Amino acid sequence: MMIELLRKYRVPLLFITGTMLYCSANLQRVAIPGAVFNELQMKWHLSASQVTGFGACFMYVYAVSQLFVGLSGDRYGGARVMAAGGILFSVGGYLFALMDNYYLLCIGRGLTGLGASAFYLGLVAEAIRYFKKNYSIVISVIVMTGYAGGIVANAPFSFAVIHTSLRIVLAASATLSLLAFLLYLAPFALIRKPPVRDIPFSYKNFLKVMKIRNNWNILLFSGVNWGLYYAIQTVIGKKFLEDFCRIPTGKAAMFLSVTSVISAIAGFTYAVSCKKIGNRRKPFCILTGCMTFSVFALLVLMTALDIRNSLPGVLICCLASTASLSAIVIPLIKESNTPNETGSAIAFSNFLAYILVAVFGNVIGGVLNLFAPENIGGKLIYSRSAYFTVFCIMFVCAAGVLFWALSVKEKAKQRNK
Repeated sequence: MMIELLRKYRVPLLFITGTMLYCSANLQRVAIPGAVFNELQMKWHLSASQVTGFGACFMYVYAVSQLFVGLSGDRYGGARVMAAGGILFSVGGYLFALMDNYYLLCIGRGLTGLGASAFYLGLVAEAIRYFKKNYSIVISVIVMTGYAGGIVANAPFSFAVIHTSLRIVLAASATLSLLAFLLYLAPFALIRKPPVRDIPFSYKNFLKVMKIRNNWNILLFSGVNWGLYYAIQTVIGKKFLEDFCRIPTGKAAMFLSVTSVISAIAGFTYAVSCKKIGNRRKPFCILTGCMTFSVFALLVLMTALDIRNSLPGVLICCLASTASLSAIVIPLIKESNTPNETGSAIAFSNFLAYILVAVFGNVIGGVLNLFAPENIGGKLIYSRSAYFTVFCIMFVCAAGVLFWALSVKEKAKQRNK
């Protein structure tokens, strides 16, 4: 009876359990180091750049892996790629949870990033295969649901660490990831996989993608925008709210959890609204560029004038409202590229977005290291000047987001399809 039910609902179960893995990946991406920056720093006596290095290890590996995952998905199918990723993701999660050596911890984060890189593109490949006409809505639902991991990774994760220990919470999250992977194996074993295609692992498709000017407008607009938002959410946001705004840890974590809720809902809203206005997507690009530019302009102004209140938390929530752009960017990429190059273009888009998250994380850690922190109550607190410098750099990048948003071109003939 159980086998018959599994066989009957194997496709929905594949997406449900695959989304659970994607949710676990979001938890790992967001929680380390953002939600527990202070705990990581004090537990292993690390500098700011070493703590942000945990995020960078994950993001650099995750970003580079997107290029190979995209090609592997075209060759082997998304389901197979996700199965391989699940093994690495589980091993990396336990390694980071149980080790004390800094280099082993970095290896654990790298393995976690390598495994996590398979889930989103794997689900996208399967959504396009099973839901050819409504894939963008399906992807939006997957992204929206998967963002539950980002919600848990802030306030609940921080609360759990405060009331138990960092190691217990890390081990528990690794165990939940392993459970999600084991559940995924049931529908994976029952679905019909696509035949392995004789597609060579070649860089030539990426070169074709990079030769199209509009691709660069789309990729830089979406990549830099995501890099800025995700660096705030996963690296510096919570600590900034605690250090500069003097917001208590629990309330700061709650702001960051709310950003995940807003981002998830906004991504789905973008997808639905886009259909309502004849599949026009550039208006949403311009809206995103204006929001990002405005938020970082205000953050620079507030740190320059030493205005300390809860408004930056609200601004970060506003930034989240235009962060989830999959429903806009993927169709734009499909319009600008041939079917044979679309997979590579999407993979390159993800690569650029997450490599920028890693770069921003390294830059933030490096800037903070230039300013001597003050030890207050067992926490290292960074100065107003440190955060002002960080936000000035991010504001320049936000100006670029607005410029590229205005430069994006969409094909009029696609709007009514």
